[in-house]
Amino acid sequence: MVELLDALAVEQIDTNFFRGKLPHRTVLVRAFGGEVAARALAAGSSGMSDGFAVHSIHGYFVRPMVSELPIDYLVDTVKAGRSFVVRRIRALQHGRETFLMVASFHAGDRGVRHADPCPDAPNPEELARIGANDPGYEWDRWDIRQVPGEPNGSARQQVWLRYTEELPDCSVVHSCALTYASDMTLLGAAVAPHPGIAIQTAALDYSIWFMRPFRVDDWLLYDEISPSAEGGRAFTQGRIFSRSGELVAMVAQERMLRLADPDFVLPEDRGFVEKAAV
Repeated sequence: MVELLDALAVEQIDTNFFRGKLPHRTVLVRAFGGEVAARALAAGSSGMSDGFAVHSIHGYFVRPMVSELPIDYLVDTVKAGRSFVVRRIRALQHGRETFLMVASFHAGDRGVRHADPCPDAPNPEELARIGANDPGYEWDRWDIRQVPGEPNGSARQQVWLRYTEELPDCSVVHSCALTYASDMTLLGAAVAPHPGIAIQTAALDYSIWFMRPFRVDDWLLYDEISPSAEGGRAFTQGRIFSRSGELVAMVAQERMLRLADPDFVLPEDRGFVEKAAV
């Protein structure tokens, strides 16, 4: 649990000023986008009034971030209403803005209810855990299992995932953990129709809508699709369902997805779990 909580943690330096520890070192030069966004949400959630929970985040990655320096987060409250609170979070390295997020928090109201049904998928216990013994695999405390059977050329995939150690009973922790986890496999849907093609990629923008309570230390089904790739950009979407079949979150992301330069060295293949850097 310590590793994930470290990846989500920020230290409050001043009223609206937070600092994360050094980003988790990876095989890539740049910082992991899911970690940057998760810490931004952690900073934006600090001091939130009881009864409010995040319902959406929208972020833009505007400059590359390196792993050798801590990232600072500045939080501004844009709106503080009876039902909604909106905060703007800016991440900085070298004093320059690197990531911008707007997070909206809601005190739940009564309303109508409906949701997409959970798609068919085998139980996670029927699938093999992938990656744990692969060279360079960096999600050792995550259990990730890919659902087989997508037709060749299909820009989609399904994975089951969960954190393998028990997390605190805190909705902020689980919202930040899901923000972190949602960026681990989504790129796979975009590259699935293009096996063996060397690409250069970076996140451009990122949105999550949180709809129902969930736990990241229990199984979640991530139904991922990439409806379009064109002009060096790929759009991806994901629906996240609880083990009981409830739709708990939706994710949308656009990434730079360029053909690699001729001298680009393709990293060691680690299957569908390709590290998404910013």
